[in-house]
This record gives sequence, structure tokens and C-alpha cells, in this order.
Amino acid sequence: MNTLADVIESTLLARQAIGVVLILLCAVAVYRNRPLLREVWHDPARFWRAIARMAAVIGIVTLAWVALFDDWLQLVAEPYRLSMPWDYQRVVFDPVDPTLRAVSVVLIVAALAALACLFARHVGGYGLQIVTLALSAMIWTPIFIMNQRLNAMIVQGAEASETLPEVLGLGAFWIVRTALGMVTIGATLMTGMMLLALVATAILDLFGLRRQRITHEADGFFAELQRRAAQREDIPLKTLWRPIRRPL
Repeated sequence: MNTLADVIESTLLARQAIGVVLILLCAVAVYRNRPLLREVWHDPARFWRAIARMAAVIGIVTLAWVALFDDWLQLVAEPYRLSMPWDYQRVVFDPVDPTLRAVSVVLIVAALAALACLFARHVGGYGLQIVTLALSAMIWTPIFIMNQRLNAMIVQGAEASETLPEVLGLGAFWIVRTALGMVTIGATLMTGMMLLALVATAILDLFGLRRQRITHEADGFFAELQRRAAQREDIPLKTLWRPIRRPL
């Protein structure tokens, strides 16, 4: 295989590739939701401002740590792998050091806990959390199975790819696998966050900390609507009234 094909294949199979793609998607999501995140960041309550900043720091550290030292696809498959009854079913190709994996798990749980509190504060309570949990769990099962199959196809295809066109064809499978992998990661993290959100919401309600905040996202719209309504002349209804004429 030529050098260019080797470089492409090693890039596609690198565990950091998924982490880099996830970081880029998170950056796009943050950019597209700037108004909401600005409201969360500048919450009037000091406690919730601290939670927002803590969630941002832990989230950035988690994304960077897992991208550099761990493997997102292995992480989301870990509960399924550990549930297997036989040792040969729990074998992992290119496993991550257990110490690094433990740090990743701690960071992810801390990030999800902080985000769960923000979800309870700014998005919704028990009903929405239960619905979101059910939907993410239903999405996770079929997508996870498809992603596992594509992972096996990627590994087998990499072993059989010898020329540049074959490696480029392998890249098409990698794109599909990456897309399904992102959905799998998102559904897994959302499921975990909703489980933590139910507990966090109960604790916040117990201590009276989950008072829903009045947002000001639509203030500009209503201010403009009020300004235009004030400019319109108040015309009495009698001036617009016309008698109804019977047809001949």
C-alpha cells in the first residue's frame, strides 16, 4: 500500500478521530445556540452562574481528555460489554488503560451531573426528563447495534484495503460509522444525563433551589411588537362600519 493510503487509513482508524469530530459538533452546537447559552451563563442567581461555569469547564476537559486518551465508541459500549456473561465476549480490541478509563468515567459523570442540574433549571422538570429518557433509550438500542456492525466492517475493510481507491471506499463506510457513532454517543450521554437529572431535580426541589427563571429571550420581539402597535392610529369601529345592502 502506498504512503498516502497508509496515512488515510491510519487517520480513519485512529481513536482520536471520533473525539475530534465530536468536539467540532459540540462547537457548532454552542455557536448555533448562543442566545440560550448566554442566558444560562448570565443567570441572575450566583449559584446557577457557578454551576454553568463548572459545567463548561468540566465539559471542555472531558471532551479533550477522552479525545486524547480514551475512545468514545469503547466508552459507550462499556455497559453492554460488561453485561456479557463470558470472558471472550468482553474482549476489547486495542483496550484503553483502566486508570485512564476511570478518569474518563469520573469526568463524564461530573459533566453530566452539572448539565442535568442546568437542564432542570432552564429546560424542564420531571415530565420532560422522563419523556427524553424514554426517547433516548429507544434510539440508543437500534443505533448501537448498527454501529457495532459497522465497526466490525471498518476493521475487516481496513485489513483488506491495499490500494488508494479501496481506502477511499473505506472512507465512505467510515463517514456512515462516524455519523451513527455520534448519534450513539449522544443517545448514551442523554440517557445518562436524564437519569441523573431526575435525582438532581428531586434534590434541588428538596432544598428549594430549582425555581424556574423567567427568561428574556423574547423581550426584543415583544418590545418591537409594542412599539409598532403604539404607532398605529386608534380608529373607532364606527368609522369602519358600512351598512349591508341586500342584493336585488
